[in-house]
Amino acid sequence: MYDFKKIPDDDVMLDSSPLVRMLEFLHTELQKKPKGIALTKSTAFQRRTVAEAISQIQWPDWTEQEIYHGIMPIKVPDEHHIRPLLIVHDLLLHIRVVRNYKSRLLLTRKGTATFASRFNSFDIVAQELLFRAPYFDVSHQRDGLLGSWDIWLNVLDVEADTGVSGQKITETFYGPAPVNTAYDLRTSTLYDRVLMPLVWCGLLTENMDIGRRLSERVYTKTALWGSYLKLDPKQPKLRIVH
Repeated sequence: MYDFKKIPDDDVMLDSSPLVRMLEFLHTELQKKPKGIALTKSTAFQRRTVAEAISQIQWPDWTEQEIYHGIMPIKVPDEHHIRPLLIVHDLLLHIRVVRNYKSRLLLTRKGTATFASRFNSFDIVAQELLFRAPYFDVSHQRDGLLGSWDIWLNVLDVEADTGVSGQKITETFYGPAPVNTAYDLRTSTLYDRVLMPLVWCGLLTENMDIGRRLSERVYTKTALWGSYLKLDPKQPKLRIVH
């Protein structure tokens, strides 16, 4: 079982969510520009907006340092270079929070209601991102990932309490990796469908100190996890004292 708790708009824990920061950036841009955010001919954000988003949102793995000075630096990034911006932009269009009109991005009536409060916008978009976003849903169907959000969330509630690697959480769900397999497709699928959207929402942190491979990355619950998610009660772990 899982459900969701309400969080006050002024709770500082919301600041830790990359999704909240992105929604606040876009809402501020829409408020500053009543005629809408200018788009390219292909209806993507213009480069100026993309540069401002990179600077202000500070999305993990898509910060200024990583975009402009990373392994493969990009001098002038477009929207498609910033995967979270591209996917959230498409999602907001899909749920009709915003609309395109004459090369401008405009807020809809539903969007005005969605952004009526800070938590409300996070709550609506986070649940869409986790459970119904076309990008992640297609990935789930294509790769045939077994499991459900009830199982994934409640198992992660225990395993990610103090940190769990991509390899270990994959094996917890699906058993040991096949022998003599250098690449475990199950870890990649679990990351795309479950772990990445949870990180984007700010419910898990992703630590790459050990390595950048998906099997090496370590995932840990954030304070927002316990404040937002209502999950099955867990038995306390036994502590053995010698």
